[in-house]
Amino acid sequence: MTSKPAPDWSRGGGTIGRDVDVAWAMVSYLGAIFGGPLIPLVVYALQRKESSFMRYHAARAVNISVSAALYLFCCAILGGMLALDSVTTALAIALPLAVALWLIMLRYLIRGVFSAHRGEPFEVPGWLCATIVKSALGSVSRFR
Repeated sequence: MTSKPAPDWSRGGGTIGRDVDVAWAMVSYLGAIFGGPLIPLVVYALQRKESSFMRYHAARAVNISVSAALYLFCCAILGGMLALDSVTTALAIALPLAVALWLIMLRYLIRGVFSAHRGEPFEVPGWLCATIVKSALGSVSRFR
């Protein structure tokens, strides 16, 4: 992924290994798969002050799901414009594009679930995911 050092997610004397932190981080990714950006946004809003680990992963889940929703909205606009000419052409272009976008989002959200379970940072390519919600600590290198 990146050559940045792993963040230090220790709180006081504790480590990130708290099951509650890992569970909330995983819920934010899984919620994005099944509920769109709403569930990770709720997790981010309610749990962001609990630990930097939860804030980091919830912000990643929100960013991925909101970016995917914006991409799918653009795909719907494209399909609507193409439907003015031919519905068949619109479905032939917009539907596979929407499915491909959904599968890409699904891939990165599942990778996020596994990295949160392992307690590792998770980077999404900048060209794919916009930074809409910051993790409040900036980039990974500022965790030091």
